[in-house]
Amino acid sequence: MVVTRSRAKAKAELIHTYTSTKSTTPRRPASQAQSLGVQFRNLQLEKSALEAKYNGYIRKQQEASFKQMQNPQWLPVEETKIMSNLDRLKRDMRRWARKSSIKDISMLQSLKEVESEALMRQLSNVIVLENGQLPKVLYTTTKSPILLLNALLTDHVYMSFFRSPFFFDGVNFEDSSAYGQPNGALEGIYQRVKSVNPQDAHVWRSQTLRLLMPPLRDNMSDGEKKLHHIMNEAIGRVAQEQAGVFLAGPASFLVENSTESDVVHQLKNIYDEAVRQSYMLWTRRTEMRCSTLRDIQLPGFDAESLFFDPDNFVRHENHEDQMKNRAVTVLVHPMLKVAGTDEAKNYDQERVWVKGVVWLDSKVT
Repeated sequence: MVVTRSRAKAKAELIHTYTSTKSTTPRRPASQAQSLGVQFRNLQLEKSALEAKYNGYIRKQQEASFKQMQNPQWLPVEETKIMSNLDRLKRDMRRWARKSSIKDISMLQSLKEVESEALMRQLSNVIVLENGQLPKVLYTTTKSPILLLNALLTDHVYMSFFRSPFFFDGVNFEDSSAYGQPNGALEGIYQRVKSVNPQDAHVWRSQTLRLLMPPLRDNMSDGEKKLHHIMNEAIGRVAQEQAGVFLAGPASFLVENSTESDVVHQLKNIYDEAVRQSYMLWTRRTEMRCSTLRDIQLPGFDAESLFFDPDNFVRHENHEDQMKNRAVTVLVHPMLKVAGTDEAKNYDQERVWVKGVVWLDSKVT
């Protein structure tokens, strides 16, 4: 009887112990999960602190690298000098168009259909067409061939060199025969970084271009001399290729003799000057922003506009009031703005380096 009670008591104690243990078991994982959550949050805070420290270090290294690269060639040129150089390029293009264009716009009517369509497609980048054709007023304007050729030339030059800092991207630097269209790898990186951190993107672009073509100086290493020579040759090759592309394209229908050596030589000089101006301007930390008819809707004519000048063929002086807000027909020259400073700041602030040039019929009835 005593033994039976002892066994019953032992069994009861065993059941109590099992029940107590079972009821407390779930609490241990919950406590562990809470502890792990705290540890995870602490790790996240440490990670953020390390990232901030790393980014600060990278920025300091960029600043130090930029300071080491400073020398007389890389010191920022006064913006008045830049604007003067760009204005000279504009005059050179105008002069070439005046000298090289066909004399009579009606010559275009003899083009084959496929040739005319190709020309209209290209002209649509600079002219507000009427039902896919030249506005009738251009057929009654004696200077139309000059106007149209000038517009196509400036558009091609600016689209080729002032739109992207990496216009040479994809060139085989060692083999001129292997030159092809830019593959856009550097431009792709630049645009992706710019969408996240514009300031760092512009600093990277500036330093990359400077490193690719080190300035000539007395204490250059052989490697730097070779790199300068290779890059100098590469951008020169791009200029010659683009000049050839222009003369081989639909614009040639507006050129009186596109194979004449003097015409070709002068055009290649224009492209060479443009490519070298462009490269040096892209080495600055400022950002150039080129606007063509692809990007903007031309405003009504305003002789006092801060962004557009009337073409020399527009006679508006005696009747500006009557011409104000009249629709513009041709964008003769793209507009070039610049944003930011050489300290890589204030990219939300723009100023005009080159005004756009517009043409419209200035006859008043």
